[in-house]
Amino acid sequence: MSALHSFDRKDTPYKAPTLSRRRVLTRALVSAALTAAATLPLMPSAQAASPQARAAKLTLTVGAKGFPENDIVAYMYVLLLQHAGIPVNSSLKDNLASQVATPALQRGDIDILPEYTGTGLETILQYKAPHNTIAYYDAVATGYRKKYNLIWLHPYPMNDTDAFATTQAFAKQNGIYSIPDMVSKASKVKLIVTTEYLGRADGLPGVQKIYGNFQSKLADLIKVQGVGSVRYAALTQGRGNVVEAFSTDPQISADHLVLLNDPKNYAPPDNLAPVVRYAALQTYPKIRPVLNQIAAKITTSTISQLSAEVAIQHQDAKTVAQNFLKQQGFLK
Repeated sequence: MSALHSFDRKDTPYKAPTLSRRRVLTRALVSAALTAAATLPLMPSAQAASPQARAAKLTLTVGAKGFPENDIVAYMYVLLLQHAGIPVNSSLKDNLASQVATPALQRGDIDILPEYTGTGLETILQYKAPHNTIAYYDAVATGYRKKYNLIWLHPYPMNDTDAFATTQAFAKQNGIYSIPDMVSKASKVKLIVTTEYLGRADGLPGVQKIYGNFQSKLADLIKVQGVGSVRYAALTQGRGNVVEAFSTDPQISADHLVLLNDPKNYAPPDNLAPVVRYAALQTYPKIRPVLNQIAAKITTSTISQLSAEVAIQHQDAKTVAQNFLKQQGFLK
């Protein structure tokens, strides 16, 4: 039986990355993560706490990665655990790259982390799987359990992966709602991409490997450099009509954009889920049902909207998390 029990198929302080979450970690943050890990104080082996001793501590700690969508979900964990009477620190242990966060979970420095299936599978385990949500979740959940004794709870429909977006007007006028639509009508498409996207295996070459070579047929190819806001500015200013995107980008919600469907699953999945220390689950079995209850509510469009409240409207991530949980009836 699949390990995936339930899956619904369905100028700012924040700067959106130009690489997917796992590529950001792999290419840009590896050296920083290793440096940070090297500077962590080490306990003499005789004094280091055993997993059993760490599990016996009363207060849990939630980790997060330091960008809006991840921080928002991490604060949801804090608020839900508090509401359920499970002792947890009110603040996050934030700005943790996966290469730091995974060892921190093993040591018991943190107990829970919102992590991405693609990041866990490709960056941490360095495994491969077919590009579908179930295969990725099964592989990463099994790998983490066997290798790290860490448990993945229910994954979310939310998928932070490579995508394309366009305006509602352009989609309706030209009937472009999917990547095959874009490819078949490439002569109408002015595609906005970052320069590095043109050479990435998971960028334009990856798209064309699955959907065919359409680059030469495009009406125009607009190349930009910089963060995500630059790409979206080019779209809203009319320089192009389709933009390279990441599916949970806050601008998608803020600008009411249309995400193009990817029926052949060119883009590797990167669904979010809670990763929990096994010892913490033994100490507080209620963690599982408490955190699993929100799984179906954390969709791609929902996270894009919540991230926009933080990244674009400059609201506090914890407040955004709290408001969402109240609206959904999880908190009073």
